[in-house]
Amino acid sequence: MTMNPPIKFGANGWRGILDDVFNERNLIRVAEAFARYLIAEKQSDTTVAIGFDGRKYSKDFATLFARILSAQGFSVLLSEKIIPTPVLSFTLKKYSCAAGIMITASHNSAQYNGIKFKGSFGGPFLRTETKKVFEFLRESVDNKQSSDRIEIKNFLPEYTRHIQTLVDFDVLRKFALNPANNPSVMIDSMGGAGQTILEEILVDAGWRAQTIFGSAEPNFYDRLPEPIEKNLEPLKYNTSVTDAIFGIATDGDADRCSIVFEDGKWMTAQENILTLLWHLHENKKWNGAIIKSASVTDKVRLLAEQWRSKVYDVNVGFSSVTEVMLKEDFMFGAEESGGFGFKNHVPDRDGILSGLMFCEMIAQTEKSLYQILDEIELIVGKFHFGRIDIHVHKKDRGHIFSKLFQSPIDLLMKFPIQDKEVFSDDGEVSGVKYICGDCRWLFIRASQTEPLVRIYAEGQNESEMKRLLEEGKRLIDI
Repeated sequence: MTMNPPIKFGANGWRGILDDVFNERNLIRVAEAFARYLIAEKQSDTTVAIGFDGRKYSKDFATLFARILSAQGFSVLLSEKIIPTPVLSFTLKKYSCAAGIMITASHNSAQYNGIKFKGSFGGPFLRTETKKVFEFLRESVDNKQSSDRIEIKNFLPEYTRHIQTLVDFDVLRKFALNPANNPSVMIDSMGGAGQTILEEILVDAGWRAQTIFGSAEPNFYDRLPEPIEKNLEPLKYNTSVTDAIFGIATDGDADRCSIVFEDGKWMTAQENILTLLWHLHENKKWNGAIIKSASVTDKVRLLAEQWRSKVYDVNVGFSSVTEVMLKEDFMFGAEESGGFGFKNHVPDRDGILSGLMFCEMIAQTEKSLYQILDEIELIVGKFHFGRIDIHVHKKDRGHIFSKLFQSPIDLLMKFPIQDKEVFSDDGEVSGVKYICGDCRWLFIRASQTEPLVRIYAEGQNESEMKRLLEEGKRLIDI
């Protein structure tokens, strides 16, 4: 008998190539494992919410997953239509669900599909829980299905009402009443689950908003649905040639966000993080801990020191941010890839809410993003951050990180190493960060989804940053 292609889980779910690894039979195996997990956790008489994006077969896979859980005695709330992942996350908290399933491969290309496991708290499964689900996988399948306990529901209205308690819509409307303010925004949903949701919310508040690639399309209009500079040429162009005061992009499942300045220049994720953090504390008067992945600029610490806020440096992956969110009174959580989480919401990324926060920031200050960023840089200085990705064979990665972990390095270039942070995945060292003072560090980590080693660096000037990146290449000796 030919064995099914192996399933490999990530930190909080599973992704695979459609019709190869991610197929109907393997989805049944995962759904049955998920049911066994919930039963083992004494959640046998509970409700699970299920959502899906616009990828090929996503709705079919969501329905199949729901039917399998229903046959096992679980009540299922199944989304009636394509939704962003943060809408599902909010639904879990709103309806006190035991867990959630989002059928999506996030920002991966159209040839992939996947599943994100969500906890009752409205955030990604922690790594320990994902491992438990994996342990319940079986090669054989029962394939018992039922629709008796499935309720089809529109999750979007409750979510929309909730985010209007987090963003000051009176400020948005007041700004829009003055034509001189030019309340015009260009939105790129990248053919993903964000669709025209942002546009509809903003138009209702009196803004002029236009969405490109606003229909969910399985192939994402032949573009990778990851909102990074090289993928955002249409948004950059359309923002620059219209009267839009800035542009917003969301990824394949709309849990990440990226911004374009009014002239079409891309605003880096690091700049996004600093401006959002500034807005939350200085304009909205929020307080609490700041949680950032280790690859995020240390300029965050310079702001936090002024505000006497705690800062947590965590492993890459939003589940690591969520883990601290669940324990701390937090204000903001951020990762370098464009995922941002907010106080009084769910402990998860939300690209829709992030875009609205930028609108609120401009409406409240009546300043451009360039002006706001200039104000922040007067306090923390300009930041100099860089990243390079190096392809490596999987067998080489263990050797690289074993060497880094054991190597007695005292200096990076001419700078003494003041601290070293070591990060692990599944008990294996997956990242090492060398800290050489304020805003001067080198971070080397293994990608968990691709055959890559990523090297990040921040310096106090451009030359330092580039030299630190070269030092990282030397250390891994590839």
